[in-house]
Amino acid sequence: MKDPIYKILLLEEDITLIKKIQQLLTLHNYDIITCTSAEEGIFMSRQYRPDLIVSGVRLRGGSGFHFLMELRNDPTLQHIPFIFISGKEGKEDMRMGMNLGADDFLTKPFKSKELIMSIKSRLIRFTIFNIQNRDRKHTTIVSMPVIAPEIHNKLSKTEFRIMQMIAEGLSTKEIAQTLNISIKTVENHRHNISKKLNLTGHNSLIKYAIKNLTQQYRILS
Repeated sequence: MKDPIYKILLLEEDITLIKKIQQLLTLHNYDIITCTSAEEGIFMSRQYRPDLIVSGVRLRGGSGFHFLMELRNDPTLQHIPFIFISGKEGKEDMRMGMNLGADDFLTKPFKSKELIMSIKSRLIRFTIFNIQNRDRKHTTIVSMPVIAPEIHNKLSKTEFRIMQMIAEGLSTKEIAQTLNISIKTVENHRHNISKKLNLTGHNSLIKYAIKNLTQQYRILS
């Protein structure tokens, strides 16, 4: 008898890689849904309710980090097991991905067996979790912001709001439009935030925001 068919959502900007992984997983009796952008990924997640998600770090029109953040902030999707796949430069990506709640992280090039074993392991663990909790009459998943104390202590309300928007993936232009201020003003705020938090280097503020403005989840019975 064949194993049950699980539904897997696969997000990756590389169409060639999508086809290879899709072919592999189909051979192992998985039902595969594919897309290339974070926006489409959220839509597909809500429409098809996959049992597991495999996502690249680099996606069209965004990043896998921002996709994962939106997924974990949606009470109807935040429980889905999540596996990141990334290029050789994956050490920083791995640390950030795991901080955001990824369940596993595979660095390209990875072996087919590694991906299959990771998927099976996450699905088995999630199935056991569901069995253990299916008899609970009331189960609530609550999110608890993980915010470094220095952020609130050192930043003004406006600076903190801008930090949140940076963590959500908004560009300087989008932040300016949302807050109805000039791009120059946003750039000044970003400079001041970096200075207050002793951040240096390209993209250091973005990495800091994503790492420190994340969510943890607790299941309440």
